[in-house]
Amino acid sequence: MEYRIQQIQPYFDQEEILNLEQAIKTTWVTEGPFSQQFLASLKAFTGAKYAVLANNGTLGLYLALLAIGAQKGDEIIVPDFTFNASASSIAFTGATPVFAEICPGNLQMDPAAIEKLITAKTKAIMPVHVYGQSCDMDPILALAKKYNLLIVEDAAQGFGVFYKNNHTGTMGDVGMISFFADKTITTGEGAVVLTNNEEIFNKLKMLRNQGRPNSGTFIHPELGMNFRMTDLQCALGVAQLKKFEKIKEIKQKNHGLYEAMLRNVEDVEFIEQSSFCNFIPFRVNVKVPQLEALIENLEKNAIQTRRMFYPLHRQPCFDYLNYKHDDFPVSNDAYNRGISFPVHCSLKEEDIAFLCETVTAFYKK
Repeated sequence: MEYRIQQIQPYFDQEEILNLEQAIKTTWVTEGPFSQQFLASLKAFTGAKYAVLANNGTLGLYLALLAIGAQKGDEIIVPDFTFNASASSIAFTGATPVFAEICPGNLQMDPAAIEKLITAKTKAIMPVHVYGQSCDMDPILALAKKYNLLIVEDAAQGFGVFYKNNHTGTMGDVGMISFFADKTITTGEGAVVLTNNEEIFNKLKMLRNQGRPNSGTFIHPELGMNFRMTDLQCALGVAQLKKFEKIKEIKQKNHGLYEAMLRNVEDVEFIEQSSFCNFIPFRVNVKVPQLEALIENLEKNAIQTRRMFYPLHRQPCFDYLNYKHDDFPVSNDAYNRGISFPVHCSLKEEDIAFLCETVTAFYKK
């Protein structure tokens, strides 16, 4: 189907093209000048002391987990409501993901649900900052300190989001931000892994670069893999960073249009915006009744739809953990009633109006 309104559309202009041309002309297609510039800008923007680039968000999380020594026999607590990669990256280290319930209002990891899950095997907590907001980090950090646990932040959707003046991904021991195609800034694929811990940083450098602290040598002091990005991707990233404020402005404006146009539709319940962080809309996330029928109606009107996360405890790949279907009522409700509307920068006001009119007409029936 050719959609009138698409879920994802990156915000590119001539600057990305010029940067790509420059990267090609200089023949730096592996890590090079743009990679260095992108990394330096990311550190300055987030306030992280150390950072390394990774191929994508999933591998960035895996790299972060390897750097803290996650292994078989360990348990890592992760919210039940998140993209599958949060937990699959844990499983691939040999550790066991342990799922925690979320808050009904903002859909972030519920700090009150974590403590009862901590055992002698617990190594770390993985807060996941979803939908352009932050988890409430103070109580999570306090629990980590109380039980001597590590914090691995999944800030895949958190670029530009600050919790009490601290950027997501910089408050724990190590964190990851993704630059996938639907993220606030994108390099197609790619991620950055952040830390303020020099020991973890040194491990990250060795793990991501085939067991070497730097390229250009054939001596490998440790085992590692290739988690590097290309200069072509980073050329996009450099251009994207320069237009972040514009992207933020457009997304916030678009989200406001949805709120205004759907204000009088009682069946549409917007996800709460937390007071402890700023809000960079990832999508427009709402809960509605008759979700399946609404999706069918939107698709008939050439509006591409996207449901919210399928709960991890219900994922077939995690059947071996033996969770029951009804173990996480809040997470289940978010999936059963949750839909995400597009908020990307290429949307026109008439597109948003058409989508909102379609939703309004559906519920008037």
